[in-house]
Amino acid sequence: MSSTRSTPSPTSRAARSLVALQALCDLGLHPEVLVPAFLEALHSVVPSSRNLFDWTDEQGRLVRYFIEGPIDAQIAQLYFDEFHNRREAEVMPAFDSLRRSPAGVRSADELDHEGFFRSDLYNEIWRPQGLRTRLEAVVRARTGQLLGSLVLYRGPGERRFTRDNEERLAAVLPAFAAGLAAAGPAVADDRHVPSPEPPETLLLTLDGTLCHASAGAQRLLLMAAGGASRDRLSRPLALLADPLLSMLLLRLRDRAAQQATPDGRAAVALAPPPSIVHETPAGQFVARGELLRPAQGESPPLAQITLRRLEPHRVALERALRALPITAGQIAVCRGLYAGLTQAEIGRRLGVAPATVIDHTRKVYRTLDIGSQSELRDVLDTRIGAA
Repeated sequence: MSSTRSTPSPTSRAARSLVALQALCDLGLHPEVLVPAFLEALHSVVPSSRNLFDWTDEQGRLVRYFIEGPIDAQIAQLYFDEFHNRREAEVMPAFDSLRRSPAGVRSADELDHEGFFRSDLYNEIWRPQGLRTRLEAVVRARTGQLLGSLVLYRGPGERRFTRDNEERLAAVLPAFAAGLAAAGPAVADDRHVPSPEPPETLLLTLDGTLCHASAGAQRLLLMAAGGASRDRLSRPLALLADPLLSMLLLRLRDRAAQQATPDGRAAVALAPPPSIVHETPAGQFVARGELLRPAQGESPPLAQITLRRLEPHRVALERALRALPITAGQIAVCRGLYAGLTQAEIGRRLGVAPATVIDHTRKVYRTLDIGSQSELRDVLDTRIGAA
């Protein structure tokens, strides 16, 4: 027997997304993990093309930042050399004005004028990166301590940010600020799984000379090095990758030497490619190396390095829960069911009646066409693995 399901209204979808975002901020994640996870989930509350977060000290000085998508190091250096707290003040509030700014959203209307679009800041920094307009939020802890700046960008041809977008962004700020302020240390024994970010690739000579890097490699390596900052952006990519590369290249050189001998060739062919795991507060970074030999000639082999970031399983679980076509209350029940709790335990944790948990569970099973707690775990684990 089929059932008719009504399509959720935009208001109910926004409310559901807001609750899911608050749940993410309540996980106690290290800030280096919380920020990329939050920026990703924020797209469901306020759509944008790219999101950015600047960490600051209490005086409003930029410490480091994280931005979605590839980083153009040349443009970033130009910004720091020419515009940061200097020429940007000609058309917009200088970055260090954050120290005097109250918590809250700065309207996109501030930069929606011809003076800004004619400026060098727009044409040399914004436009080459496909950025046209922004919403900015000043993030402060409950104590008033400045934590940073959250920026949402849209590009040319995209809709302008609206008053409704500003209100939705303002609504998520308290949870985000609380998550940043209360975040604990990285959990060393946290189970990690591959993040949905695509793998990145480096191609090097065996002595470490960089020949090629995929578009997102620098951003991934900056994350592994502790975040993008003025100092780290100026480092050569091979030097930035050194914690991952030095031991890996040594193993690949040994592998190449073995391949050059008749006795070692067969053993090397059967051995798995070498890999290195580098653990930081931002997650686990895995580098896997392969030797590439020229198709012709006597040229020396090259090293192809594949880079991936692994994230805590609980971040991946929240993403999988957000993707389910169910309500915020049903997501909360699924979270408990996945953890192996009974319906009575879930009711006590959520402060709701047992009948409510039973009703949510029944509706979830019907929506997902499953019939048990173990099947729900399978559905979520499949989604996590597919990501």
